[in-house]
Parts: sequence; structure tokens; C-alpha cells
Amino acid sequence: MIRFVFVFLSILLLSGCWDRKELKEIGIVGAIAIDKDPETGEFILTSEILNPAAQSSQNPSPGKPFLLETTTGKTIFEALRKTNQMVDRKSFYAHNKVIIVSEELAREGLISVLDSFYRGKEIRGYVWICITKETSARKILEAENVGVSRIPANFLKNVFEQTASHLNSVSTNMLTFYKDALEAGTNPVAGVLLLEEKDKDKHSQKSNIRLSGAAMFKKDKLIDFLNESETRGYRWITGDIKTGAISLPTDLQEGKFVSVDVVSMNAKIVPDVKGEQISFSIHITEEGKVTEQQATVKFNDSKQQIRFLEALEEENKKVMEEEIKQVIEKAQAFQTDIFGFGSALNKKYPEIWNQVKDEWPERFADVTYSLHVKVNITSSGLMKGPFKPE
Repeated sequence: MIRFVFVFLSILLLSGCWDRKELKEIGIVGAIAIDKDPETGEFILTSEILNPAAQSSQNPSPGKPFLLETTTGKTIFEALRKTNQMVDRKSFYAHNKVIIVSEELAREGLISVLDSFYRGKEIRGYVWICITKETSARKILEAENVGVSRIPANFLKNVFEQTASHLNSVSTNMLTFYKDALEAGTNPVAGVLLLEEKDKDKHSQKSNIRLSGAAMFKKDKLIDFLNESETRGYRWITGDIKTGAISLPTDLQEGKFVSVDVVSMNAKIVPDVKGEQISFSIHITEEGKVTEQQATVKFNDSKQQIRFLEALEEENKKVMEEEIKQVIEKAQAFQTDIFGFGSALNKKYPEIWNQVKDEWPERFADVTYSLHVKVNITSSGLMKGPFKPE
């Protein structure tokens, strides 16, 4: 009898996935773009639905590897469900890679826009969130030039992942955005997508997608944009840098530059409270190496090379300090603490934070800070000196 019960239970447990979905029955959504109709106030949702037949490596069909379907709705969820009225497969969002939101909609606030995705759990939390600048979200998915990839969603995913190899933009997923928007003492940033004309010919419809700078938020509302220099300053402060190139002028030869590649860096924000005065010190250490030298002047001796590296470290430090001051000035002007100064204050002085948290945007706009930047170029990559043709 016991054996019979065991066999019966095994059959039930090994009977397969009762709710599984066959690939031929679903429409895999790779990307979502969200705009808002200024006349009706309804959401305009564009879904990029993949076409597996066109992507087959053995016998691909001649059609496009994806199709774009646009629906509208008073809510995001309504617009999502309307997609099933236009596509012969049930929309499947688990593999969605990016959510693109228009600038106009982001200024109204993103929490309500993302609520359906976050609450419904149909889309995974690490999906990339980005904002468009001076273009609609749908036009990003309509762009023809998407690099090597034939599918915009794959192109965008790879571009966001490449922010680890340069300094000029940021990438933020949905979970990070929610955390920074809801956490006391910090505000989120998000990646920014631009649409640039490839040709100057006004009749050309071709355009390039570019990830550049950052979108600066106050809680969940877009406040303003950071340019690439300001974005580098933001990333210096937050320590969100693994590697990236910096071009610095060299005193060896006029008009020539040196490229320094960031090998590693560390950043720390330290709050200090004296009476009613709150201040912060920002400590940043960077280790780099020379990867390119345009000047063709040879060093006379090792002392000259050491002096050159010391001057290069000082120039690198100067650039970092200028970019940091630039972005802090802008954030303070908009009263949005995107660096986490308030969060650092809360961790070290929780009792002080409880006193100022309700008025932190105003207090943040006036806080003083000191910069402590140290640059160490550990590898010259110059061998005996810059190469000079004989």
C-alpha cells in the first residue's frame, strides 16, 4: 500500500508543468516604449515583438526579425492587454530587456507608470529603464540603425551594459530606480537616449541611437538632464566606475593629448556635523594607466618621465574636481540629492537626519563640501618614452 501511494504521488509530481507556454503560442516582447497622448491624456504603448522565424540560423524568413505594435489605454495595463487584440500570439514579457519612457511622461513621475510592471511581476526587476530626450519613445524603436544587431531591444541591452567600459552615460534598472526614488536621502538617475541623424541630407530617414549623459530625478519626477561632463562628475562621486578613458592635454607638445584609462577607483562620502552646520567631505582615489601618447618628444632621462607622470596626475585630478563641482552645483540648484549625501548622513548621524529629513532638499541646496581627490598613474605604458620617427 505504501509503495502504491509513493508511485501515485510520483506520477502527480512528474506530470510536467501544467502552466507551461509553448514557443509557438507566445509573442516574446523584447522592448517597450511609453509615450503619452497630449490631447486625450492616454498612454501610448509600443511593444517590440520578436519574430523567431526571421531569426532562424538555418532557414530564416525574409521578413523583419520583429514587429512594432502600438496601443493606447487609460492605464499601462489596459494598453498592455490591448496588444493581444492585434497580435496572434499572447504577449510574453519575461524576456523584455528595456522600458523606454518619453521625456514628457517622465516629468510627470515614473512610479505610477512602472507600477503595473512592478506589481504584476510579468517583467523582471533588472529590466533597463531609460528616458528619451527631444524625441518620442516609439521613435527609438523605429530607428533603422541599431548597430550590429538586427533587433533594437538587443542593441539597447548591449549599449546599457557597455556603460561599464566608459564614463559618459549611466544605466539604471527598475529595481535600482525604485530603491533610489523611495529611499530617504537620495534621488535616482537614469540613462538618456538620443536620436541623431546619420546623414545631413534632410530627406534621409536614417538615424542613430546614442546613450549619452543622464536624467536627473527628484524622487520619481524628471527634473533635468546631465551632459556627459556632468555625468562623469556624478559617477566620480558615486564610485560607479570600473574603467573608462580620459583625454588630457600634454605639456610635451602643444595640441597633443594623452589617454589615461581608469584601472580602479574608490569613492566615499563622509558627513560632518558641528552644531547646526552640516558639511560633507568627498574622498576619491583613482588608479590609472597611460594607454596613448600623441606627443613624439622623447624623455631625456627617468626624472623627466617621473615629472611628466606627476604633471599628468595633477591634470587628471584637476579635470575630476572640475566635473564634480559642476554636477554638484547643478544638483544643488535643482535641490535634488542624486549622490546620497542624505543617506550618508542618516547612516552616521541618524538623530540629526531625523531632524532635517523633512526639509532636506532645501538643506542640501546649501550644504558645503570639501574634495579630496588622489590620482595615481601606476603604469606609464611608455616603455622608454614616446615614440619618435627618426
